[in-house]
This record gives sequence, structure tokens and C-alpha cells, in this order.
Amino acid sequence: MRKLPCRPCRTPLFVPLARPFAAVARPFAAVALPFAAVGCGGDAGAGAAGLDSPDIALAPGVEEVFTVGVMDGAAWEMFGRVAGVAFDGDGSLFILDNDAGHVVVVGPSGEFVRTISNKGEGPGELNQPVGLAVLGDGRIAVNDMGRGVEVFNRDGESLQEAGFTFETGMPGPQMYAMPDHSLLSAGFASRSLTALMRGEEEEEPEGRPIGRFRLDGTQEEFHLAWAGPPVEDTETQTGNIRMIMSRMEAFPLPLSFGVLRDGRVALADSVGYRIKILDASGQVTGTLERPIPPVAVTDEIRDSERERQLAALADGGSGGGGGAVFMTRTISISGAAGSGRPSGPDPEAMRRMREGRVEDMVFPEEVPVISRLAVDRSDRIWVQRSVLGGEPGPTDILTADGQYLGTIAPDGVRIPAAFGPDGLLAYIDRDELDIQRVRVVRLVGDQLLETADGG
Repeated sequence: MRKLPCRPCRTPLFVPLARPFAAVARPFAAVALPFAAVGCGGDAGAGAAGLDSPDIALAPGVEEVFTVGVMDGAAWEMFGRVAGVAFDGDGSLFILDNDAGHVVVVGPSGEFVRTISNKGEGPGELNQPVGLAVLGDGRIAVNDMGRGVEVFNRDGESLQEAGFTFETGMPGPQMYAMPDHSLLSAGFASRSLTALMRGEEEEEPEGRPIGRFRLDGTQEEFHLAWAGPPVEDTETQTGNIRMIMSRMEAFPLPLSFGVLRDGRVALADSVGYRIKILDASGQVTGTLERPIPPVAVTDEIRDSERERQLAALADGGSGGGGGAVFMTRTISISGAAGSGRPSGPDPEAMRRMREGRVEDMVFPEEVPVISRLAVDRSDRIWVQRSVLGGEPGPTDILTADGQYLGTIAPDGVRIPAAFGPDGLLAYIDRDELDIQRVRVVRLVGDQLLETADGG
């Protein structure tokens, strides 16, 4: 049996907060608390970096560079659904439009350069693109779900296809380029829809695998992240579509990582404030920890989160927690008697199903301290802390060797969808008319840039 990593900083060595999460939900000046360094023992010993400083306020400034995305304009700038963005080393931005099945290339000043590919199932076309990454040599890798990774050059020429499928295992929407031009991704499980429809059993992994996907079509397990306690499955049916899925999880464990320029990886997969540093082969070489304890989940927190999720559904959302309804462990479809094919789910039944998932939501004992992390072009690690209510929390800026640079307030600069060279940040958002757009800003004259080296 594999020994699960410890749940870092779980022992209550701190004075409990009178109001759960009040310290990180208040205005930023109130969160600079004197912390005492603690550890978890075990494998956190020799490689651990003590980051026991109180919060130091960072307020980096930004300047607007450009925004693209309009309701009425040229075809390239009327986005259907932006599935991902990435910069190259020159500051050009690549925008993946899932609906259009192409990549829009925008120059460093926001000027249109070209589109790459088009919607279709032929060679070099994109049918259901869900993610992209720009490799170190400038090639563009696009994950076309169910088919594989299509690789293009900067001029839009199709170079090759690496065949990854649901059956063999394939990358997920988030892909990260390694120095050897392989891709890291917490991929989709290697289970075929055919096997699911037949009701075939498959042993669940003991952790959450992060895969290395190579452009020759091969793949391997890079690292097995901690999965936490297992969550039981539940079954529901709408029409003749039967779905067996994990119960919806409130405050799910993070599985968030980023790649440093030398191929090391920063990974958050724990309840406590603990970041693993992995070498280029996926082995843990050290940890970064700040003594910020997780918050115990109370009945008040449970009731509030259910209300928030139901309100989101009423506003037309799909609910949060464990992710979208259909992105689950297993889905099976049974055809109606005599029809030969499944019918689509009834919208009202789907609404009731989503509401039922919220009511049946599984709560952990504690809210994880970290919600996500990312690595910028200067190898700084941006760590967003959790807060209740679905809002972004404060963001710590660290280095992989254990330096704590400071903390950005929740209403300050957020972790972007993509980092570019020279302080460029790209965000995917919507304007006041709910039109999707991509906004690019640049960090200017702030404490963050003092450590930048032009990467």
C-alpha cells in the first residue's frame, strides 16, 4: 500500500480564529500577522524552506497594453469561447477559440497577425480544441480533445499530430511546456467511453496523476499528486442517459502547478500551505511552507456554501465545487428500448440534477489554504490563498529557493491566464455587455520586477 503524504500543518498549533477565515477576508492591512514556523515532519524535513515572515504588502502597478474581443467586428476578434491563451518569447499572444476551431495570433501591440487552423476533422484542422501551449522553440501545441495534440509553426503550418485519445489517455485543458518540449498535464483518465458503456470496472489510481506527454505520441506518469480521502460515487439518470460520477466536492484539494525554466515544477496538492518542488523527472526535492493553518469547516460554512452554489445555478451557472457535471470519473449511456441511440437530457431534469448535487455536496474537514499557483517568466511562484464566498484571496509571491517576496491584496493584481516576457500578463474576462475578451497588461516599477532578469 502506498503511504499517503501527511496533511501539512494539520495539528492545531495556532490560536483558532474567532471568525473562520476573517483574517484573509478583511482588508489586506489586517492580514499581516506574526506567524510561528511549523513543519509536518516526514519528507518535509531536509528540503523544506521556512517561510515564516509575516505578510508583507505588495502593490504592483500595471499599465494597459491592449484588449481584443468585440461584439461586432472582424471575424478573428469576435470570440466564441476562449479556451486558452499563451505568449511566445517575443510577446506575441496566441488565443485559442474553441468555437471557431482556430488560434488567433496577436502581435505585442495588439495587432492582428494571422489565424492558425480552422474548424474541422481533417489533417491540421481542430475539431474540439481545449488547450494550448507554446514550446520553447516557438512551436504551438494545441490539445484537440479526443484526437491528440496538433503542432503548428509560427506561420500556421501544421507540422505533426501526436495521437492521444480518451482510451489511451490524453492531456487535460491545462498544458505546460517542459524544456525538452514535452507537455505536462493533469490529463483525462485512460478510460474509453466504450468500456464505460459496457460497465467494465477499472481500478482507480491511489493519487491524482500528472502525465508527461511527448510529441511522438508516447506518455508516462510524471508525478502522482496526493488525492486525499476517497469520495464515493453517486448515480443519476436524465432521460436514458445514466451518469455515474463522483459526488460534488466543496473546497476541493488544489492540483495546481507551474514549470520553472530549468524544468523543475512547483506543485500545490495539499490541505495546508505546502508547495512541492519537483525535479525534471517528477521527484520531490524540497518543499515550501508558510505557517498558515487551514480553516475548519463549520455548519455555518456548509450552509453558506450551499446557498452560494444554488444562487450561482439560479443565475445560469453550472455550479462550482467538484467541477462541471460532465467532467466526472465515469459516464455511461444506455439507449432507450427500440431506439438504438440515446436521447438528450431534459433541461429541467438537468437543473434538478445540479441542484441535487449541491444539496448532496461533500465537505472536507478543512478548507485548503491554497486555491491555485502559477510560475511566471522570472521563476517567481504566485500562490493564491483561499477565501470563502468564491472570491479570489490574497496572492503570495515566492521563489523556488524559499524567498518570500510579499503578498498582493485580493483586490490587486491577480494570477493571469498567461505570463509573457517583460512583465506581460494576459487575462480572459468579459466586458459590461458579457462579451468575452482578452486583456493584456504589463507590470511596471514594482517590487516584483526588482528580481526579474529579463526572462
